[in-house]
Amino acid sequence: MRARIVRFAVIVSMVAITVFGLPLAVGAARYYVVDEQTDLEGDAQVAADAIGPVLAAGQVPTAVSPISAESPGAVYALDGRRVTGDGPDRLDASLTGALTGRVERRSSAGTFLVAVPVLDGDRRVGVLRAERSQGEAVERTAVTWVVMLVLGVAAVAGTRLVARRLATRLAAPLEVLADDARRLGEGDFTVSADAADAAVPEVAAVQRSLSLTATRLADLLARERAFSAEASHQLRTPLAGLRLRLEEAATLPPGSPGVAEAIEGSLESADRLDRTVTELLALAREPAGERRSRVDVVALSRRVVEEVGADGMAVDLVLPDDGACISGSEAAVRQVLTVLLENARVHGEAPVTVTVRDAGPAVALDVADSGALTVDESALFATRSPTEGHGIGLALARRLAEDQGGRLRLRSAAPTTITLLLPAASD
Repeated sequence: MRARIVRFAVIVSMVAITVFGLPLAVGAARYYVVDEQTDLEGDAQVAADAIGPVLAAGQVPTAVSPISAESPGAVYALDGRRVTGDGPDRLDASLTGALTGRVERRSSAGTFLVAVPVLDGDRRVGVLRAERSQGEAVERTAVTWVVMLVLGVAAVAGTRLVARRLATRLAAPLEVLADDARRLGEGDFTVSADAADAAVPEVAAVQRSLSLTATRLADLLARERAFSAEASHQLRTPLAGLRLRLEEAATLPPGSPGVAEAIEGSLESADRLDRTVTELLALAREPAGERRSRVDVVALSRRVVEEVGADGMAVDLVLPDDGACISGSEAAVRQVLTVLLENARVHGEAPVTVTVRDAGPAVALDVADSGALTVDESALFATRSPTEGHGIGLALARRLAEDQGGRLRLRSAAPTTITLLLPAASD
C-alpha cells in the first residue's frame, strides 16, 4: 500500500509539472524571441533616424550606426537596391513591405531580420535592413529550460519524500487495523482502540468500531459459554421432578388413575424444562438491561412458589396488600428466584419463606430459611464447581440481578436470608 501511495503521488506531481511546465517553457522561449526582435528593431530604428537626413541629401552613409557588429545592417533605396552596408544586393522579398512604410520582422536560418523605413520628416527615402543571430535567445531559452527541469526534478523528489512520510502515516494504522481484524477472525477478542491514530479520524473511528465489536463478541461468547454450565445447574430441579414423577408412574399398575396424573405432572415438568432452557438462552444472548418491561412480582412469586411446591417443596409466601411491580425482565427475575429457592432447599433448613416488600425506590424479595451460613458473602456468590458448596447458582443469580439494574445480597447469615433488590416500576 505504501508503494502504491508513493507511486501515485509521484505520477500526479509529474503530470501536474508537465501540464503547467510545458506551456511555461514554450512561453519563455517565445518571450525571448520577441524580446530579441524588439531589441533589434529598436537599434535599427535609432540607426534609421540617424541616416535619414544623409540619404535625403543624396549622399551615401559611410556607416550604418549604431548597429553593432553582432547586428550588421544595410541601407536600401526605394527601388530595393542596396546602397551601403552588409546585406544582400536586393532587399529580401519577405521584407519589401518596409518600402511602403511598414516595419517588417522575419526569422530565417537562425537569424532575426528587421526592416524599417528610413524617413526624412514624413518622406520615405529608403529602408534599413538589420539582422541578428538567434543564438542569444536560444541560449537564454536553454538556461531557463534547464532551471525549470532542475526545479521539476526537485519538486518530484520532494513530493516523493512527503508521499513516503504520508504513506507511512496512513498505512501504519491501516496495517494495525488489518492485523486486529485478522486476530478477531482467529478468535482473539483482545482488540483495543488504543492503537488508533488520532491524526487519521476515519481510521480511528473504524478501529473504535472494531474494538467495540470485539468487546461485544467476547461478551456474547462468554455468555454462550456460561449458558451450558448455567443451564445444567438450573435444569437439575425440573429434571429431578420429572424423574420422580416418571418413577412414580412406573410403580403404578397399568391403567390405574394415578398413571394419568403422573403423566400430566411429567408433562408439566417437561414444559418447565423447555421454558428454563429458552429463558436462559435468551438471557445469555441479549445485552444486559434489554427487554425491560413491567413485571408483577407478586403474581410471579406465586407462580414460582406453586411450581416448586409441585416438586414437593413447602414454601411460605408473604405478600404486600397493594401489590409490587418492577421494571425488568420477567425471565431473569424468575430464574433468580428459582435459584434462591433451590439453594434454600438443598443447603438450608425448613421452613422456607419468600417475602415481597416495598423498599422505597426498589422492590425487595427476601428468601429465608432456618439454616445458618458458615461462609462470608463474597465466598457465597463466587462461581465454583457445582459439586463444591453452593455451586454456580448464586453467581448466576447475582449476575442476572445486576443485569436488571438490581442487587443480590446476604441480609442475614442466621437464619439465612438472601435479598433480591430490583428497581420499582414507575407509575
